[in-house]
Amino acid sequence: MGFYEELFTSGGSCIGCGNGRDYDRWLKEMQNRHAGTVLPEGFVREGFCLCCEAGKLAGVYSFKFERTESLLNCGSRVGYAAEILRQGLILAKGAGFDRFLAVCDKDNLASEKAILKNGGIREDKRCDKEEQVFVKRFWIDL
Repeated sequence: MGFYEELFTSGGSCIGCGNGRDYDRWLKEMQNRHAGTVLPEGFVREGFCLCCEAGKLAGVYSFKFERTESLLNCGSRVGYAAEILRQGLILAKGAGFDRFLAVCDKDNLASEKAILKNGGIREDKRCDKEEQVFVKRFWIDL
């Protein structure tokens, strides 16, 4: 939970950090998201991968098991590390997907490089009107 505390202190945010100050509540929320039960409106079933380095949480990856109109247009953006994305692609293939939509903010060159390294083919750029940001969309064949 130190990862989330550091985010809160710096004013940042990350996947699943809403209840990061209450571990039991956070864990239950993550279990619900993975099972696809008791989801907030607009949420879909999702899996999470936590990337740890030297005993500390270094990154989070979220894999959505459904494609909604909103996710297809603007996706769910996270800071991708190439290895986290590679592991996520294995999960996606195991879940029966034959294509994977990877999305990053238009100015996030590190995420773009990780997506391209994993076989991403750029489709287009779209505006996420809710978050007021442009995103780049890439498809990866599994």
